[in-house]
Amino acid sequence: MKLGLILECPKQGTDHQVYEYVIQKLCRDIEVIVVPSGSTNKPGMIAKCGEIAKTLIDAEHCDRVAILWDLIPAWGGTACRKDDVEAIINNLNAANVDLAKVKLICIEPELEGWLIVEGTALTKYKTGICHPHPVKKFNGVKLSAKSDFSKKTISKYLERRYNDITEAIRIAKNIDDFDKIARKHETFARLKDFIEEICR
Repeated sequence: MKLGLILECPKQGTDHQVYEYVIQKLCRDIEVIVVPSGSTNKPGMIAKCGEIAKTLIDAEHCDRVAILWDLIPAWGGTACRKDDVEAIINNLNAANVDLAKVKLICIEPELEGWLIVEGTALTKYKTGICHPHPVKKFNGVKLSAKSDFSKKTISKYLERRYNDITEAIRIAKNIDDFDKIARKHETFARLKDFIEEICR
């Protein structure tokens, strides 16, 4: 199974590193292909998603394409999943993309939202960087769909500024149980269910 990913970050950006890792942990039989959009934000990704999806399906021969984006930040607009989906589908239709091959997954509020919903991975990450000093356990936090406190919550726990480009993947690599995260985070559960469905 060849899965094309369309993300709102450059190649090897935060989303690319984390989602490629997570997908391959969930299903080793999936080959992940990312075609850089040249964009670093949601509006840029939406504007180019049709053209990129067409490339992934026609040129890269991907069986399926997943478009993943964060609800937050809203990039000057309102944080509305319905509006995002409508804009993405319009762009896909304009490029004559077979919508049956495309899965849209809006992560609410953002990637870090599911990284902090269950506290074990973040606690293990901080334990590793603070060794041999003891650290306080992070209990996990479930934020609302439109909260912009995910990164601030991690920074507060780490007691310094969180660097998503280098640290999100390190936190993700400390996750032992993706089922536990899926039970606590609905949009991560949608991603997990999709990967397990196409892995069969």
